[in-house]
Amino acid sequence: MKSKLFLTISILTFCFAIFWMYRTFFDTSFNNSDKKDNHDPNLLILEETKAKNLQIQTVIAETSNFSPRVELLGETEAVPDAIIDVPARVSGRLTSVNFIEGDRIKKGQRLAIIDSPELTKLRSNYMTAKTKYSASEQNYERIKSLVKMNLAAKQELVDAESNLNVIRAEKISAEENLRVNGLGITDSVSGIYHVTAPRSGLAISRNAIMGSQILGNQTLTTIADLTDLWFQGKIFEGDLHYLKEGNAAKVILNAYPDLIFSGKLNHIGERVDPISRTIHARIVFKNVDKKGKIGLFGRAYIEIEPKEGIKIPTVAIQVINDRKYVFIKTGLNQFYWKEVVTGSEIDSETEIKSGLISGDEIVTSGAFELKAILFKSTFGEE
Repeated sequence: MKSKLFLTISILTFCFAIFWMYRTFFDTSFNNSDKKDNHDPNLLILEETKAKNLQIQTVIAETSNFSPRVELLGETEAVPDAIIDVPARVSGRLTSVNFIEGDRIKKGQRLAIIDSPELTKLRSNYMTAKTKYSASEQNYERIKSLVKMNLAAKQELVDAESNLNVIRAEKISAEENLRVNGLGITDSVSGIYHVTAPRSGLAISRNAIMGSQILGNQTLTTIADLTDLWFQGKIFEGDLHYLKEGNAAKVILNAYPDLIFSGKLNHIGERVDPISRTIHARIVFKNVDKKGKIGLFGRAYIEIEPKEGIKIPTVAIQVINDRKYVFIKTGLNQFYWKEVVTGSEIDSETEIKSGLISGDEIVTSGAFELKAILFKSTFGEE
């Protein structure tokens, strides 16, 4: 009996032990599985030592009034009505050039002298036509008087009038040949042509070498008044509703990062570029100390009406796959990775359109290191 009782107790004890071990293992596995399922991958919890080593700094997101601004990329160009090419107008040989690139030119100033056989021919044709016209006109008046006195037939008057009209057309044609080339109508038959400046401004180029042969369509120089310049920029579709013609603008050129040119949004285009999805914008600005040059790249900032919202330091924003995130401190050494939608950037601060509320504590210094730790942890679990 004692042996049977001992055997029974031993079997019961062994079964209980097996049951207890199984239950303990099952509960532990269940709890670990439940804990893993409930773990938020965007929540980062640091050990105290590691948090101190990162020297994390934060700011409190607050709602405030600020003036957003829209940034445009573009380049400068001359105002079209303030720039003009000066052509030779006639073919010939340059006998004198009286300017160099960079000279300040006055309207009417002599720029060059051209000795042109072509001009001699044009003027000679005009003088011939003019002389023939004068003789034909006198002949017509003479026959007209004779007809009135019945000393000439009317047919002679008709013939004289017809001849006068033909010669008049030749004279007009010779005049137009001079006028269309911008040449003065004079009684001179000289082939010497003086090229003069059609306006005042700066000679921004020179394509004239004394003694060289040139063609009539060759541009000798370009004269420009660079008191004002245009900044041709591009507006993104999302910024279009903020802007209107007449908005104040500030232009900062890459060549002068510390110099601000004041201007005004003069024109907003009517067509969206199908490739870049941008709209053309033109800003007119004053060329301070004539530092602006044609073709310089830069940025323009257009200020819009004040609004209420949240701004945070731009350094706090981390970008992954064109999406923007920040770390929100939610507790002691606890940080939450949160996606945000941003607006305009103003003086190293960025507008937050959505994703944050006033009072959120945002990580500034150390945000990049936290991102590295978070993603290393995530990849390790996977």
